Amino acid sequence: MADYVMLRKGRNVLSTIVHAILNVALAVTSTAVTVISGSWILGVLLVLLSKWRVVAVRPRYWWLNIKANLVDYIVGISMVLLVYIAGTSTLNAWHIVLTIIYAIWLVIIKPRSSEKANELQSVFAVFFGTFATAIMADSLNDPLVSTILCFVIGYGASRHILMQGEDHDYTLSTFIFGLLFAEIAWVLYHWTITYSLNLGSISFIIPQLPIAVSLLFFVFMRGYKSAVRHDGKIRADDILLPIIFSALLMFVMIFFFSTAKFYI
Repeated sequence: MADYVMLRKGRNVLSTIVHAILNVALAVTSTAVTVISGSWILGVLLVLLSKWRVVAVRPRYWWLNIKANLVDYIVGISMVLLVYIAGTSTLNAWHIVLTIIYAIWLVIIKPRSSEKANELQSVFAVFFGTFATAIMADSLNDPLVSTILCFVIGYGASRHILMQGEDHDYTLSTFIFGLLFAEIAWVLYHWTITYSLNLGSISFIIPQLPIAVSLLFFVFMRGYKSAVRHDGKIRADDILLPIIFSALLMFVMIFFFSTAKFYI
């Protein structure tokens, strides 16, 4: 019996190692095909193909599986788009940084299922999803791109949090949260604020949209946890500090560290 248990444990360890290697290979390959091809299409297709198990069931379950894996889709596609935005003429430091972040997501963050892990997964999707969306919308000069995609991101991230609770009637809540994200994206597209950061030889510009919606989502998570703990009622002392922190941070960033440009 002991030999059987040891064999089972050995197989589990081996399968875990193989799974980690395949996920790292996905992160590296998605970056490589994007840079080599000079297009984001192949990288996105690779991410979609890696989720083949979503459709390896009866068609009536496809939509349910897509919604359940929406956060993973958002992060994977966003990483490919950010790699493409970082340039495809040659491999650069940003490509390596994004590949490492994607590998960490696939190997460490995504497989976990605790409450804290679900929150981190949702914040990952919100930040990187809206980051890629804002830059793509700006480059395409099309606010609809940002508005529609941010609706999907808000819907997917809020659903990822709400589906973990006991209340299974969260359709309206996720829809409203998606609309809220879409509205913020529409407004901030016409009042684009960017922040320039320099880290040694690496410099980059980050739009305000991912920062704003990530802070909003942070307040939402605190409010949701308060409602869960207190029978559906949100206590002011549970969300007051997150609201003050988020508001002060946005105030400081807007008036002291931002470069704004306007679209009429």
